[in-house]
Amino acid sequence: MKKSKLIILFILWSLFGWLVWQIGHEWNVLHQPLIQSGKLNLDGLVSSIKNVINPQNIGIWNKKYERFDAIYTVLQNSYYDVDKLNTGKMLSSALKAYVDAIDDPYTIYMDSEQNSGFQEELKGSSDLEGIGAVISKKDYYIQIDEVIKGSPAFLAGLKMLDRIVMINTWTTKALDVNQAVNEIRGPKWSKVKLTIERVAKDWSKEIIEKDIIREKLTIPSVNGKIITWNNGLSIGYINISIIGEETENLLKNTLSELQIQKVQGIILDLRGNWWWLLPVSVQIASHFIPKGKLVVSTKYTTFEDEKLLSEWYEGYQNIPMVVLVDWLTASAGEIIALALKEDIGAQLVGTQTFGKWSIQTIDEFPDGASLKYTVGKRYTPNGENINTTWATPDVIVKFDPNIYTHDGIDNQLEKAKQVLGTMIKK
Repeated sequence: MKKSKLIILFILWSLFGWLVWQIGHEWNVLHQPLIQSGKLNLDGLVSSIKNVINPQNIGIWNKKYERFDAIYTVLQNSYYDVDKLNTGKMLSSALKAYVDAIDDPYTIYMDSEQNSGFQEELKGSSDLEGIGAVISKKDYYIQIDEVIKGSPAFLAGLKMLDRIVMINTWTTKALDVNQAVNEIRGPKWSKVKLTIERVAKDWSKEIIEKDIIREKLTIPSVNGKIITWNNGLSIGYINISIIGEETENLLKNTLSELQIQKVQGIILDLRGNWWWLLPVSVQIASHFIPKGKLVVSTKYTTFEDEKLLSEWYEGYQNIPMVVLVDWLTASAGEIIALALKEDIGAQLVGTQTFGKWSIQTIDEFPDGASLKYTVGKRYTPNGENINTTWATPDVIVKFDPNIYTHDGIDNQLEKAKQVLGTMIKK
């Protein structure tokens, strides 16, 4: 023990001696007397110490950031209107621009205020009144990152990655996220006009104008009911709008109620489901997929690759299933839909899904800011990654909003009943 302490003391004294020698050497280079006019030359001493411990001099300064450091130093020392130098705001803007240059729409840096709003929107606080869209700033426009199912934004047909270029008569080019949020939010039943730039996968652009009536926002998670159809067939209908922390328990309760009714088939509605909690999506699939079957595999750069298998919960194995999907079915919603299709032969009905199979995580910083960034990709049981394409339904049916508005008929759901009916009869 004493020997170890002596070794540590020797190392510390050696480092201290080296530092003193370097400072002395630097002092000699400057040719400055230690005492000037009977006083200790503190300025010269401090300058010598700074030069010695300068990261650039001891080899830990990365030359990639020299330009940034040079500009920062020039502005701090020489810019005329010093009141405009809000260092915190400047650094935050620099970080956002740095992250945006990756050209990954799912990788975003958010300051503390933006992150707070982001988390609040995702939780679906009932105290909010607005349109139900999560947004971020990207280049010259405001980007829609998420659309809450059943919200005014959803019903108006807004999509993830839509670009909001105007809010009412104001261009968003000069707006930051907080300003845009303040413009979009408003009292229940008031109207906001959004001008949307939508970019297709072939990079063609479409300009769309939407008048949206704001509402009080709530997010339902799991809803279930019995549908009697076609000569007494008993069908279980389950709508999952969020794949969040409480979804599994709510689904378990819903399935228990349906089991009492002895349903002959299930329609699982994943339209508008963009939530991303990977473990929960595996739990949901495990209610219908036999134990040990692959639900999804993941590949990462810095983490170990994973193969996530069905945990298997009794009750609904081998039951005929139809899954409703649309262009807002993304991420965890797509995982469930394609696992059910590939593992148990469920039929997909609706329109092509969004095609988001990259994986993001969120790192939060002590000041409340956060970085949401891509860490890997997901693959279906058959090994397909659909990040650049879509999942195509077995039966393609476009949603007809006119029939739904005037007659209350969901034409996609009606088609799902027909398809499930033929599967049950087999």
